Amino acid sequence: MKRAVNLRLDESVIIILNQLSNELHTTKTDVIEKAIEFFSKENRLKQNGLLQFAGKLKSADADAMLERISSDKNSKDFELDL
Repeated sequence: MKRAVNLRLDESVIIILNQLSNELHTTKTDVIEKAIEFFSKENRLKQNGLLQFAGKLKSADADAMLERISSDKNSKDFELDL
């Protein structure tokens, strides 16, 4: 079940939201949800982009490594199967 939220948006953003909703024949809610999902995915890719670029780790492995580093900054012991 979806919950209602209140947002304050610039008029230019509201115009774009309306245009996208009409052009894509979908709801404003769907446009906003997809935009947030896209932003989230792009942000995660930037976080592990360097490790992926190196070509040694798969995206999931890079994410797991960053999670381990973030969760325990005092202990960096972990194994890699490269």
